[in-house]
Amino acid sequence: MFTFRLIVVSITLSLHLTFPLYAQLTTTQPTPSSPPAAPLTEADIKEKMTIAALRDAIQSIGSAEEQIRQKEAELEAAETDERRLSIANELQELSSRLSELRRKFESIATGVDLERFAARPATTFNWQEEVQVILGPIFEELKAMTARPREIEELRSQIAYYERRLPMIDTAIENIQKRLDLVTARKLKEELTKLQKDWEDKKENMSNQLSVLRYQLNEKLGTHESLVTSAQNALRDFFKTRGLNLILSVLAFVIVVWFMRVVYRLIVKIFRPDLSGKRHFLLRLFDVIYHLLTILIGIAAFLLVLYVSGDWVLLGIALIFLFGVAWTAKQTFPMFWEQAKLLLNLSTVREGERVIYSGLPWQVKSLNLYTKLHNPALKGGLIRLPLRELIGVHSRPFHKDEPWFPTREEDLVMLADGAIGKVILQTPEQVVLDTLGGCHKTYPTQSFLQQNPINYSINNFGVFVTFGLDYAHQAQITKDIPQTLERILAQELAKEDYGKDLLTLLVQFKEAGASSLDLLVVTSFPGKWAITSYFAIGRTLQRIIVDACTEHGWGIPFPQITVHQGIASQLEQKIQPENGQK
Repeated sequence: MFTFRLIVVSITLSLHLTFPLYAQLTTTQPTPSSPPAAPLTEADIKEKMTIAALRDAIQSIGSAEEQIRQKEAELEAAETDERRLSIANELQELSSRLSELRRKFESIATGVDLERFAARPATTFNWQEEVQVILGPIFEELKAMTARPREIEELRSQIAYYERRLPMIDTAIENIQKRLDLVTARKLKEELTKLQKDWEDKKENMSNQLSVLRYQLNEKLGTHESLVTSAQNALRDFFKTRGLNLILSVLAFVIVVWFMRVVYRLIVKIFRPDLSGKRHFLLRLFDVIYHLLTILIGIAAFLLVLYVSGDWVLLGIALIFLFGVAWTAKQTFPMFWEQAKLLLNLSTVREGERVIYSGLPWQVKSLNLYTKLHNPALKGGLIRLPLRELIGVHSRPFHKDEPWFPTREEDLVMLADGAIGKVILQTPEQVVLDTLGGCHKTYPTQSFLQQNPINYSINNFGVFVTFGLDYAHQAQITKDIPQTLERILAQELAKEDYGKDLLTLLVQFKEAGASSLDLLVVTSFPGKWAITSYFAIGRTLQRIIVDACTEHGWGIPFPQITVHQGIASQLEQKIQPENGQK
């Protein structure tokens, strides 16, 4: 009982302290005479709207105070404890509403959002204290970024709440009025009249609250800036504070990386590769340590700048990002370990050896974070690969005579698909042939290799001609004719440009065909004549052989049908009896 009375007394004292403020604001002051009013500006209209909202707010405050006084009187006249407790609860609700009205009045009068003014960074989170220190500023920043739309949405929801309640109040007042018109009992009529006044007071308070909320919403929406202006202001504020801190931290990271690079080059000059081009193991080990230290010291410098500048938001974001990277690296540690072994030249790929990559042979020029592979036989045959691309690849030592590609540019080749032409371009991606007739045919490099090209321009090439003579020369075909024809060919080929480079000339009996006795002519020349004379040599051999046949009277047979005499007589004997029967 003592506690209940103490609560009532404290509420009463707090309410009486507000009476002077209400009296001062509601007292009408004499206005001095003024000159004719000038046209109202937008600022004047805004001020008038503010004054109107203040009047509505102070009217609501006065109404709430009046209700509180009535409840206090009822509290003093209450006869039972239950009634006193009920009135005390109503007084507490009215007191809370009065405090809210005063807060809104002060916010309108000062033009300051009191919630944001009095807001304090949240200190309690559900996470552990260490994580809270990091994430707290980030969440506060996110709340500040979304404060305006959240406030607008809250005002709209409150306006909708009051707009839904006002029709219900009107209905209640109408129903009470209908009952008042019907009842005649004095006591009941007094209660209904009192109830009607309470509901009318509620309607007035809600109407005032609604006007205040609408004013606040219009204020929030009226101060909305254009998208370009908002972006400009946001960028300006960002580069004044966090943007500057971010630039300084990135600059610190770059300076550290540059300094570590200078130190690295100085040490590399001391441990130069030997004459064979191979690097010392210590230098390779230093490469691995250098890359690790560069990353760690650079990150430390980045975080240190953010720490010194006191920008806990960017620092927290950076730490969260690093934590995510570390968590991901846990899954990829085996890959990093393999890359470290590659850098140390201790893995399946060794520097200076031969490796097959994308179906082509390459020489490993250098093993580094970006490895260089070189194919000297291809135009543009130097590629750079991330070190991780070589994981699972195997290299081997190579012999100096091993070819890096089966052809060279300007070589004459024949492919499995029958194409014959000169190679005019070969790169890691494509090989272009200049075929007979001058048209170009392009092959992807791997497809070109699958065609098993025959290269006539490397080493020597041969031209083979098979030529048939009549069976009338059967006695001479194995010795005399081949010797004579070989001598004639040697004399005539010597007259050609390529004849002086003739390497092999051979004429031999090949076989006895169905209608001819065939000779085989074999010649070979250096590869340099392939591109210009390969087809010309074949035609020249045919010409010389025909001329020799004409000169020596060697008959050249042609395909013919021979009917054997024995078969003809049998047919004749079979036909004659048949004719006699007819």
